[in-house]
Amino acid sequence: MEVRKKGLVFLLILFLIITVLLVIFTDRWLESEMESFGSAFVGATVEFDNVDFSLLNLHLKWDSLQVTDPNNTWNNLFQAGITDFDLQLVPLLSGKVIVNNIMMEGIRFNTRRQAQGRALSQEERAEQSEIAVLIREKLETEAAQMPVFNLSQFSQKINVDSLWNLVNLQTPDNVDSLADVFRQDFQGWEERIESLPSQKDLSEMTRKVENIQPEKINTVEEFQSTLQQVNQVYQNVDSLYNSVKTLKSEFSGDVSRIKQTKTVVSDWIRQDYQKAINMAKIPDLSVKNVARILFGERIIRQVQMVLSYIGTARYYAEQVKSVAPKKENPPRLEGQTVYFSPREAQPKFWIKQISLSGQILNDMNLSGKVNDIVSRQTVIGKPTTIEIRGSRQDQRALNLMATLDYREDLPHEKIELQLQQIPLASVKLTDFPLLPYKIEKGSGEIQAELNFKGPEFLTNIRFDSRNLSFDFSDAPEKMDERLAKLSRSIVQSLNAISFDATIKRTPDVFNFRVNSNIDNLIADRMKSILSDEIQKARNQIESRVKEEVDEYRQKLDSLVNNRESELRDRIEKVEREIEQRKKLIADKRSEIENRINARKQELKKKAEEEAKKKLKDIF
Repeated sequence: MEVRKKGLVFLLILFLIITVLLVIFTDRWLESEMESFGSAFVGATVEFDNVDFSLLNLHLKWDSLQVTDPNNTWNNLFQAGITDFDLQLVPLLSGKVIVNNIMMEGIRFNTRRQAQGRALSQEERAEQSEIAVLIREKLETEAAQMPVFNLSQFSQKINVDSLWNLVNLQTPDNVDSLADVFRQDFQGWEERIESLPSQKDLSEMTRKVENIQPEKINTVEEFQSTLQQVNQVYQNVDSLYNSVKTLKSEFSGDVSRIKQTKTVVSDWIRQDYQKAINMAKIPDLSVKNVARILFGERIIRQVQMVLSYIGTARYYAEQVKSVAPKKENPPRLEGQTVYFSPREAQPKFWIKQISLSGQILNDMNLSGKVNDIVSRQTVIGKPTTIEIRGSRQDQRALNLMATLDYREDLPHEKIELQLQQIPLASVKLTDFPLLPYKIEKGSGEIQAELNFKGPEFLTNIRFDSRNLSFDFSDAPEKMDERLAKLSRSIVQSLNAISFDATIKRTPDVFNFRVNSNIDNLIADRMKSILSDEIQKARNQIESRVKEEVDEYRQKLDSLVNNRESELRDRIEKVEREIEQRKKLIADKRSEIENRINARKQELKKKAEEEAKKKLKDIF
């Protein structure tokens, strides 16, 4: 009886285990997990239909796959038909997923969805590497700063009065603050000048010399003593004179600095003027801005999408690297643990090959392979590679080559794309309002290269189209007559459009540049309409800015000029006074020296006469 109970318990446990396995591996659960992971990776809805997993045969199959375009949720980035593959049994027993080949057929791009997909929020998306996120944020900033083109600006007059009320000039406050700084500077000089000797001090210093009466001095000794006193006073006055000259030189230097600093006011005025122009939304139709308006946003959007996928791939590659055994640096002679891969080591996840086939660009047949999607590339010694080719008899061709290499310390992704003889019928190249028409016929070529190594990112994109004609039946109905005429004249003169774009990022530099062969054409045509209105508005705004800030600039100029003149006059007054005292003392010294010399000559002559007299008495 006891044995029978144990047998029933065993059968019950076995039944529960089988039930749990069936629940875990149910097709619906697996389909949901695959859709959840795919959606997080792409950033939009990913749908698998009729996922079928055979636990006994280790065979996985689905009937169709749809990947929503995050930028247009009514379209698919691509969709694929029946896909199936087998998992290897032996690696699976060790917790490893190894797939030799996945056959993915019926791939088509940019297809219309029956039901709208959903773009995921940033929080719902898969993690991305920090560098990729930084670059995407830079691109977001570029997109946010993209010049906005508003057709109404070309058909309406610019109301300067209403716009001026929104302008908040910074120059007046800045000038007031600068004036306070200059006042403090001049106050410091005033205190230094106050410390100079006054006229009374100078008179007291030289009074003894002025009172000397050389004619009343009789002996040479008295003259010598007086001269010594005069020299001492002269040295004191001369030292004071040199100090004043130095102070005057330093004052001139500081005034030059103040005047140089004052030139920043012109920069403030220019900034206020530019800010007022921007507030007025007067379009800057430079060639650079036209190129950005035409193609900038689309380029950024496409690069961001590719970068998001690369960023996710790099993130997971970095996570795998972070759990690798760290290299040991033991003390000398104490040895270390060395990790060797077992013979014929295999990664935990490895899809050796995905074989692709389908159509793109109006029935162009494509085929390709994705090799070595692997959890750790260092184990197999190979990067992940993608190669897709498509062609038609009319010379339309597609070549896509990509390498995702995470074997070294610096991750490196490189993508090269070439499209030749692309049919452009019904394509709208830009959302620019003055080019509202779709292309009726024409063809184009695209060459693009993306190189992302470590923190450095470089993308070059070149587009060329030719033999273009446009469908004028697609023109907007409510466009201003003058603008409609301008728009048609631009389009009629176009039979070829090309552009090249570069996005470059290093640790020190980020640059986004777009050039087009039609930049000058469009800029010149638009300027011909706007030039008078724009110039009139610019002149009015410039006049108002000038009128508003001139009072403050004049006050600042007056402050600097008046204080400089006042303080310089005081310094030069002291300088002249000392110079006069110095000359007086020098003259007095010369008089005393002359009298000493004269007295010496007189005594010498007297001595000679007495000597002659004594000699005469002797003989």
